[in-house]
Amino acid sequence: MKAVLNWKDINGIGRTDSAGRWYPNEDVAEYFNAIRSPSRAWPHSYAKAAQTLKFSNWLFANRLELAHRFFKES
Repeated sequence: MKAVLNWKDINGIGRTDSAGRWYPNEDVAEYFNAIRSPSRAWPHSYAKAAQTLKFSNWLFANRLELAHRFFKES
């Protein structure tokens, strides 16, 4: 079983703007409140945070249905 989300997965829970900055959908946005928002210098700040074990654990604790969509037993 995988432990973290990949780019394909996070594109399912967010969107990329015309400058390539990734932003989360409203249902998971609260996790990113304390993280530096994307900018020209740091376009993937949210995306990198979404690809961590900490975020995966947060999904299981707070959005169980969404976590089960991404993390299935092999």
